[in-house]
Amino acid sequence: MLFPDEMFADLFATTGRRSVPPRIVATVMVLQRLFGLSDREAVEAFEFDARWKYACGGLDFDSPGFAHTVLVDMRARLDRSQRPRRIFEVSLDAARRAGIVSAKRVLDSTPLYDAVATQDTVTMIRSAIRQLLAAADTVLEADLRTVLSRDDNYASGGKPSCDWTDPVAREALVADLAADAFACLAVLDDRVLATDVARAGELLATVVGQDLSRRGWAVPDRAQGRQGPGDLHGRS
Repeated sequence: MLFPDEMFADLFATTGRRSVPPRIVATVMVLQRLFGLSDREAVEAFEFDARWKYACGGLDFDSPGFAHTVLVDMRARLDRSQRPRRIFEVSLDAARRAGIVSAKRVLDSTPLYDAVATQDTVTMIRSAIRQLLAAADTVLEADLRTVLSRDDNYASGGKPSCDWTDPVAREALVADLAADAFACLAVLDDRVLATDVARAGELLATVVGQDLSRRGWAVPDRAQGRQGPGDLHGRS
């Protein structure tokens, strides 16, 4: 087995039971990259393709699937760990020993991991902005939309178009999304908010605060000194 559960022991608490074994998640992540699938597509392939079940350890076809956010969570845990590229390292070693692909070609695929991590961040920030706009009443939504600078109505799901192989393009997209996010949060400042709007605002503040700082991206200047999510006021 390429990815025994013990390989990921440092990523999880020693108490409790994980709903999806790490060995399965790791295998799905490798297959995902092999076939160039999104998180949702990869989870669907695992759920409905017997070949994916076999690759994950000869699982029964009716073995249950899992939410695509499990993949996001696993990448986040790996990113915070002392050995973030362990899946890549094991896959590279297996490929080299099998003579399937040259070491140079596999190593050239390293930027894919950074691209996927950026896509996670983009998806989370954009989704949080969409949720805030959906929760706002007509007046507040209009105020929020006046501060949005991206050419995006945030009406539909999915990731915006971007050259994910270009680090400059990825960083520019994250910066633009962060600017929209912090501009929306500034609109909420000093307002008495309905409970669902306050919750959506807290989610957006948490996403941009935690994910941007964790990945080392700079916070837009206009956001410096912004109040934290705990300062949003809600009412029933």
